[in-house]
Amino acid sequence: MKKHQHSKGSTSCQAVEKSPKEKGKSNELRNVLVLLSLSILPYLSCLHGDFVFDDAESILNNPIVNGKDSLSQIFYRDFWGRPIASPSSHKSYRPVTTFTFWINYKLYGTTTFGYHVGNIASHAVATVLFYQFAKQLEKLFNFFSIAFPAAVLFAVHPVHTEAVANVTGRAELLMTIFSLAAVIIYNKSQEFDWRFISLVFLATFSKEQGIMSIPISIFLDLFSRNSVQLKHLYMMILFLSIGILRIAINNFQNAEFTKLDNPAAFIESRFYRGVNYSYIWLYHIYLLIMPANLCFDYSMGCISPISSLSDVRVLSPVLISVVVIIGVKFWNECRLLSFSVMLGAISFLPSSNIFFTVGFSVAERVLYLPSVGFCLMCAVLLSKVSNHCKNADIIAVTVLLLSISKTYKRSAEWENELSLYSSGLRVCPMNAKIHYNMGKVLGDSGLMKDAEKNYWNAIKLDPSYEQALNNLGNLLEKSGDSKTAESLLARAVTLRPSFAVAWMNLGISQMNLKKYQDAEKSLKNSLTLRPNSAHCLFNLGVLYQRTNRDFLAMSAWRNATRMNPYHSQSWTNLFVVLDHLDQCSEVIELSSEALESVPNESRVQMQIGSCYARQRNYVKAEEYITNAIDLHPTSALYHANLGVLFQRTNRMKEAETEYRVALMIDSNNTIAKYNLQKLEQNNSYNSTKP
Repeated sequence: MKKHQHSKGSTSCQAVEKSPKEKGKSNELRNVLVLLSLSILPYLSCLHGDFVFDDAESILNNPIVNGKDSLSQIFYRDFWGRPIASPSSHKSYRPVTTFTFWINYKLYGTTTFGYHVGNIASHAVATVLFYQFAKQLEKLFNFFSIAFPAAVLFAVHPVHTEAVANVTGRAELLMTIFSLAAVIIYNKSQEFDWRFISLVFLATFSKEQGIMSIPISIFLDLFSRNSVQLKHLYMMILFLSIGILRIAINNFQNAEFTKLDNPAAFIESRFYRGVNYSYIWLYHIYLLIMPANLCFDYSMGCISPISSLSDVRVLSPVLISVVVIIGVKFWNECRLLSFSVMLGAISFLPSSNIFFTVGFSVAERVLYLPSVGFCLMCAVLLSKVSNHCKNADIIAVTVLLLSISKTYKRSAEWENELSLYSSGLRVCPMNAKIHYNMGKVLGDSGLMKDAEKNYWNAIKLDPSYEQALNNLGNLLEKSGDSKTAESLLARAVTLRPSFAVAWMNLGISQMNLKKYQDAEKSLKNSLTLRPNSAHCLFNLGVLYQRTNRDFLAMSAWRNATRMNPYHSQSWTNLFVVLDHLDQCSEVIELSSEALESVPNESRVQMQIGSCYARQRNYVKAEEYITNAIDLHPTSALYHANLGVLFQRTNRMKEAETEYRVALMIDSNNTIAKYNLQKLEQNNSYNSTKP
């Protein structure tokens, strides 16, 4: 019997093996999906987080982002919305990032979800780009299997939390995306073309560190190809041109920071200043290696300055020198490892205080791009250790799980300011600035005693902390302790004579203590420093009113409404005094201008209605008083005034109803009580009449 044989064309149930090319594509897709998951999942805990820390300045109060100023002003303002040429500007020029905030604001307003989605998505894109960059390095240096583990570490590294969970951190994310894209395109094409130049500009104008993508690209050539070419000269010319352009945009001025921002920069001794800088560099490296205790702010007592040779940290420059010497000696042993270290160092240079003073001591966010080099270095070391240690993979997986857990927990701490500042105090209990920020948050939440305690802690840690002195003085003034408030505010303006807000608050305390001459001087000092302050003009008007200078008071309030048409208190007080001086015609003349700016201010509506009533235009009076009640239905005074209006027009039943409503809201309202009593007496008299 012949055996049955399958013909060549017959079908088979056996799986067809994929070609190496197909396998490669499948593995690539799997790796990308894993990286996307790892870069997104740990940050889900901050998706619904509030605007916190710097977000108020960069987004909520930024006139370009919130639409108060034209979008075209984006080229003339710094990252915080101030004129870039102004001496008070921080000189952070990031129009690309600000433009993305403007888009977010147009789409979502002040709802934070869309902003956080944008940040997390940007981190995911940066992770995938880093993976592609690392794949290129594998081929360049003939050192394989490091791209995926390096990208995994980048996706979940806890030190990235500030850049991702804090909306303002988007500057780091966009800068890194454009920087990596620039280096990838340059390395792929080996051409100094318009694409590379465009991406470098986008990176630099997302955040200043982006300019370092040029030297990174040059060093990549030097490390991988051992060649210096003419195009490198062109690239350095581009580097210098962009640098000069940035300085020109800053009006050739450096940002002026204070000791509160960067204490090390204000150490007089050059030796100890250098030692402190060296220690700060090492601390940033420590955060990359051991991101266990993270803090949003490391200034003001978090890292004590080195001021003595007995402090072991004075050896920081020696340690850095030893590392550099070892690196130079063995740089040729593993060129990919050497390039990774160089990439991290080059990208950190703008934050190092070497070329210019920065506005922080330690900042986790500035490690986002330098961590690219760190993650590559870790992957290279893992590959080498794996050849000698059987448990290397177990150690790597453990580090991965710990990183995911820490990142998830840390991103949740960025959910709101209370949790953020509480976490900061656990890490840096001696940081006066965190106590100050905690005081602000607790005060805004109505927890005045707790706020007061934190402000006192801040002042105890730093007696020259004028902002804490001002805020505590303001808080104590509101609680009725004007004497202590005056003392604190006087200290604040002595420490910083240009502190306009403190001068205004000092004037308010002095006014409440009936020190009217001193109060007037303080308020005028504030106006000299900030002549466009509507709130200070309002308080000066209150002072004039208390000292029976009504015409000066009205002038101050009118000026306040010119400076800020939305200052409802100034409109209200101006109309009250005009009414009191029988100048209701002027109130009515100004009414359309006032209502255009503050249409939902019930007191303004009420005052206009009152003036129409004085002019016996009861129809108009009823319209405006009714508007006031609609805006503030629980005001006994408004209902009582409407009752008076109805009584004048012989609508007694309606008058009685309004008086009764007023008394239900406030049983002690004298207008309603007296007029209702009269109405009831009249009704009783009429009912007994023969």
